[in-house]
Amino acid sequence: MFFARCRLSLSRAVLSSSTGSWLEASQAYFRRFRSSSPRKNIGPYETRSPQLAYFDKTRQHSRADFSRPRKTTFIGRKPHELDDVAVSDANDAILTIETKVDQWALLPHVHHRMFSFGIPRADIEELLGSFLDDIHDGMLSDEKRLADLDFGSFILTPAETSSGQRVDQVITQLFFSWASHPATQAALRERVPMSTLNIISRLYRIADLSFPADLFPVARSMRRKIIMHVGPTNSGKTHMALRALAAAQSGLYAGPLRLLAHEIWERLNKGQIVPLGMSPEEEAEPDTSINSDIVEETGTRPTLRKQGNTKYIRQCNLRTGEEFRVVSDSASLLSCTVEMAALDTQLDVAVVDEIQMIADPARGSAWTMAVLGIAARELHLCGEEAAVPVVEQILKHTGDELVVNRYERLTPLVVQSESLRGDLSRIQKGDCLVTFSRNNIFALKKRVEESTGLLCAVAYGKLPPEIRSEQAALFNDPKSGYDVIVASDAIGMGLNLKIKRVVFEVLNKFDGYVERSLSVSQIKQIAGRAGRYGLHGDPGGFVTTLYPEDLPRLKSALSSPPEALTYAIIDPTESWMEDIAQILHPQSSIQALFEVPSYVSKVRPPFRAALPSKLEDMVKFIDSRARDMLLADKLMLKNCPTSWRDPSARDILSQITRLYKREVQVDLDAVLAVAPLMKTLEGVEKRMSKGVVPTPRELTNALRVLEDMHKTLVLYLWLGFRNYMAFHQTEEAHALKGRVESALDWCLRQVSGQHDGEALQKAKEEKAADELEYHQKRRTKDTRDAEVRKGVIFAEVVAAARRASKRDG
Repeated sequence: MFFARCRLSLSRAVLSSSTGSWLEASQAYFRRFRSSSPRKNIGPYETRSPQLAYFDKTRQHSRADFSRPRKTTFIGRKPHELDDVAVSDANDAILTIETKVDQWALLPHVHHRMFSFGIPRADIEELLGSFLDDIHDGMLSDEKRLADLDFGSFILTPAETSSGQRVDQVITQLFFSWASHPATQAALRERVPMSTLNIISRLYRIADLSFPADLFPVARSMRRKIIMHVGPTNSGKTHMALRALAAAQSGLYAGPLRLLAHEIWERLNKGQIVPLGMSPEEEAEPDTSINSDIVEETGTRPTLRKQGNTKYIRQCNLRTGEEFRVVSDSASLLSCTVEMAALDTQLDVAVVDEIQMIADPARGSAWTMAVLGIAARELHLCGEEAAVPVVEQILKHTGDELVVNRYERLTPLVVQSESLRGDLSRIQKGDCLVTFSRNNIFALKKRVEESTGLLCAVAYGKLPPEIRSEQAALFNDPKSGYDVIVASDAIGMGLNLKIKRVVFEVLNKFDGYVERSLSVSQIKQIAGRAGRYGLHGDPGGFVTTLYPEDLPRLKSALSSPPEALTYAIIDPTESWMEDIAQILHPQSSIQALFEVPSYVSKVRPPFRAALPSKLEDMVKFIDSRARDMLLADKLMLKNCPTSWRDPSARDILSQITRLYKREVQVDLDAVLAVAPLMKTLEGVEKRMSKGVVPTPRELTNALRVLEDMHKTLVLYLWLGFRNYMAFHQTEEAHALKGRVESALDWCLRQVSGQHDGEALQKAKEEKAADELEYHQKRRTKDTRDAEVRKGVIFAEVVAAARRASKRDG
């Protein structure tokens, strides 16, 4: 009922026919989502990020007047009951467990979780009591008993002893290891029914994730050569890997971003990468626009060329989460995002970029699966030094050869002796001013342009990657007039930026729940973007802070050694999920299924089971909107690119889910009708054609709506790539996506008062004329037959559901 009322309200706003109807519709859209947000009301200078107060004109000159204490405020999530464990030795996992196990056993959510895992309520207290008795009797001091329980799997890192959630996971895993052990079960038979003990042992056995390497028999049948290229940003670590790929009979490039995958795809097909073993030609201009970490070439024989050569061309297809571009059905190379990498397919050479993301909680499992499952005779892993120890540990499970090539930064990075002392007028040409919220970015952009007269490009996470790339191009072009870029950590990878100096406005970032300090790795990666190509005078780059109190911390971070990664994330397969779903309590929430890997599964170091971020929001949505859907569909929703804490994104996904369940085929227009997305796009396009400049408020609202529309289209394309029969309007979505990107680009130029886009339009036309020819899907007979079979199965399922519905009626 709430959803229907929301849609009716929006439809009235969209149908208004005044001159500013597109703006009115977008304002209604934002009022609805602001009112539904759980966050507290925000005053004119109170924002989620306190740094916005810096830009109050009445307080802009004195740091003391506008520097409020930075509070660590929890939003949407309470601290865990086991947070802040106090132990004498941070490495002592036994002491940590003994300190908190009594408190853990009394937590209501622990009892609820046990029940959702299938343990009868009547037996939970008896089991927990026996577990506590064994620990109090010295079980954790008995080396033989610990070996039997494989206690090494439960070791906590120093940083994790204060993480209540991680301590909760470790104790719960230890409980299931203890409760499923034959000696324990023999002792419990008189007090706990055998049926309960069977449930525990069965769940623990089926949930076992001890040997993820065994999932890839083709890769295990080979002795691969793993070559790691590691070093700081701007060290050229990806250079030789790309040349080796260009020389391979078969291979793939797997990167973290679709823009990077697109870039490598384009350069291989155009012959811009000189294959290893081939001599580069003279009088060629080097390519300084590539986003990968390559060697800076200034000679007359560059191996990464600005202009391609036919003799270096390698046919390569592209596959990302949203599209498949086929240059040739017989192409032997593939450029893809890491989630789309071909596993257990024999190749000559594969390149996996940004290997340090193997420990990322949200996406790390894709890198882990790539390291374990890419069946390449030569596998190149490019990234930070921090990833070397964990890769070494993984390869002990696979028996592969490892070679580590270390690289030093090509140009020096200098920390300046003083900050800007809060004075934005000291921003110079070639500077990148780094902050961590969208509102801050636009506030800083305005203040810098007012105080220096320099135009600022922008780059932030919610901005579509294509537009970020165009903003980077404006900043890089000395003739564009954009001499400064204000950005978030979106510049950390995937953007080629000719930055002279990086200036940190703050060294904290809001993570969705609390404002946290940036890690040493994050600071190094962002700061390392300075001086990449040495095109601002003397080679090298500079880094400093906006405020003096942040400078010592910056210096300390940049002088610190790399923080070694201690684990690699793994995520269970769909078949594993199906097996677990069969033995959980019938009334269990989908949350129980998602928590089994982290709270039950036996996982050996260096692996760590993934726990979905924003789990509560995700579970609430799936249980309420998709409870009657197939498990495969629920897992597709779990992995889809959406923001679970964003009300607008949830409403879009609700509409998609409802249409999918009711109609099977999901109409794109019906998806977009849930909010004034098309109305806003058409309103902006009308102003673009007439040259009418919106007001600042209109631009702000239009930018937000267009960003949401772009995310909606990407989501539809992502779903269409996985279920084309249901999400069949991918061509229309691609066309709309291009229109939205043009409208976003136009709006951003209006923010800086740049109304003449002729030069940019000319550059876009030249780029379009040089684009590769491709088709969207393979045209082989096997693929056509597979699509036909899938369509028949889908039709049969729908027909059966309708017959069942008629019988029930």
